[in-house]
Amino acid sequence: MEDETILAECDAEYSGGVCVGGVNRCSKREVEQLKKIKRFFAGLGQKFGKHKKIWTPISQILFLLFGNVCYVLAVQLFFAGNNIAAGGFAGIATVINYIVPISIGNLVLLMNIPLIIVSFFVFGWKYSLKILLAITTYAGLFQLVHTLPLATDDRFAACIFGGVLYAIGAVFILYARTSAGGTDLVARLLLRKFKHLSLGKMFLCVDGCVVIFAVIVYRNIESGVYAIAAIFVCSFLTDHIISGFDNADICYIVTVLDPMPMSKAIMEELEVGVTQQDATGMYSGETKHMLMVVVRPREIHHLKRIVTDHDPNAFVVIAWANEVRGGGFDNMSEIFK
Repeated sequence: MEDETILAECDAEYSGGVCVGGVNRCSKREVEQLKKIKRFFAGLGQKFGKHKKIWTPISQILFLLFGNVCYVLAVQLFFAGNNIAAGGFAGIATVINYIVPISIGNLVLLMNIPLIIVSFFVFGWKYSLKILLAITTYAGLFQLVHTLPLATDDRFAACIFGGVLYAIGAVFILYARTSAGGTDLVARLLLRKFKHLSLGKMFLCVDGCVVIFAVIVYRNIESGVYAIAAIFVCSFLTDHIISGFDNADICYIVTVLDPMPMSKAIMEELEVGVTQQDATGMYSGETKHMLMVVVRPREIHHLKRIVTDHDPNAFVVIAWANEVRGGGFDNMSEIFK
């Protein structure tokens, strides 16, 4: 056998240079090496699978820790010293701390204790234990950072940067699959009574009461305005970090003409895919073609021009797509999976 070379069938997955699917010229040694590599990674996957149950709670604890770090830094560096009560029990504690010299972390812990007891009977001990862990971590971290100076006395900058930190913390807490207690827990408990309200509206009501409380205590309407701004920044960023910044518009184009020329122009000029479906007008009974295209907002004008050039009478519907995955659209939430 010349140079121990044979015709061997190689898997398509080993297309990195030795074999490219089908039948290719490979040595026995190369084939054996590839098989060893395949067995190694298969064994590694099995070992990882065995430890998956261990890794999941560890990752949740890490997310919980990072989230609370962001929370306490936002309050200590930006909110508390600028009299910005950006909702939540931390906001109430910030206002009370303005009157009574008690640590914000300890105040948050004290306010949450009754709620944790109630949640034990409503949600069960596992959920309550997670909340207790989150709150004690928050209080402990606050004891470590309470000596840090105010990062800025510019209240506008404080509500922006503090809101960003708070949003990042909220996302970490969310992926820890727990609650940070406070108004989050209050809202969930109240929903048991007021079932006609949504969770978002309940949060708005609870945090709105915190802002009003801050305005009354501080006797300064600006404190309320900055608090609302900080809540808006936090909510906006939290939603976009979770659902992704790579939002897009979904367009439905209904035409009676041959869809191929228009589809080809869209794919070549915008470099996006097009999905075609047969449709029937229920009023006219006429057979039509419906094209579905997902494009970025900045490409809408270009898409409209293409449609108009090929069929001025086409029926077009454009809607905002909150989240798009695959096909060139990335999603930041994949990072946390």
